[in-house]
Amino acid sequence: MHLHRRTFLGSAFGVAASAMLPRVAWGHEKPPFPLYDTHAHFYSNDPSRYPFNSGAPKEYAERAVARAMAHPMTPETIFKMWDENGVALGCGVQYTTTYSTDNTYLPDVSRAHPDRIISIVILDPVGADAPATLEKMAREDGIAGVRFTGRPEENGEFHFLSEKAAPSWEMADRLGLAIVLMPVGNLQEMGVAMARVGEHSHRYPNVRIVLDHIGFPEPKTLPESFGLTPEHLALAGHRNVFYKYTNLLIRQLQAADVAARPFLEYVVKTYGASKMVWGSDIGNTQGTMQEFVHEALASAAGLSAEEQRALFHDTAAATFIPGGRPA
Repeated sequence: MHLHRRTFLGSAFGVAASAMLPRVAWGHEKPPFPLYDTHAHFYSNDPSRYPFNSGAPKEYAERAVARAMAHPMTPETIFKMWDENGVALGCGVQYTTTYSTDNTYLPDVSRAHPDRIISIVILDPVGADAPATLEKMAREDGIAGVRFTGRPEENGEFHFLSEKAAPSWEMADRLGLAIVLMPVGNLQEMGVAMARVGEHSHRYPNVRIVLDHIGFPEPKTLPESFGLTPEHLALAGHRNVFYKYTNLLIRQLQAADVAARPFLEYVVKTYGASKMVWGSDIGNTQGTMQEFVHEALASAAGLSAEEQRALFHDTAAATFIPGGRPA
């Protein structure tokens, strides 16, 4: 199985993967430290105010709209789940499957709840208006970063890592915003993307680059490194590259018969917990917050208390700064 092949609607995978998991009646005991969820998707079931504008293929878009109408991921819904499971705050990640680059709903809810939600928006990285929009949203909406995703173009280059995207990266660097990356491709293409990430980390030192799902490793293909390519591993020495460990990735590991605990321990040994954050992917991956927290904490049982706190709270708090950080 290719772990990097995430559809636009990851929940389609999540339904199948979660069905394989035992449904255990876990208790509601909260962790000994506050959790910071860096990957929550918010969406409304009020299309008259927040029209759906999906960037996904039709079948996924229709499924996402139906789910949003039946089960909206509003602040009230997510806060209840967060409160029940010890999550203090988190990043709202713009959901391309419902809104594409229409960043209307997420900044609205984060402005209403600045103590709980920090926005990560999605823009066209090569759009002429992207730099000015980033500056405006950092100033007026307090966004902490922008997310770029996609497959490589015919020439093998990812558009968000190309020279065409340089103005967006330069603005993010000037503002001190995080750039969350989710390149999607085969193993060779992901290696190319990781090499470019290394180049960008030097070129834009005031950007904190965060790799969604740790760059979709393929442990079945590269078992000796739990699926991390040499280009993945070469990023270990880059001070401004960070790694997002998610429940989508945990489910993909389970589906590939790879235990999450030794995987996480290897990744923490490689990069350090101070370079890692956790995200539930609530609103996309199927499951409950209780399951997500349990899975993530169980996989981290072999880490020290200091490493756990860094992974589940402290690194994120230092990485995602509303409005950005000075150079």
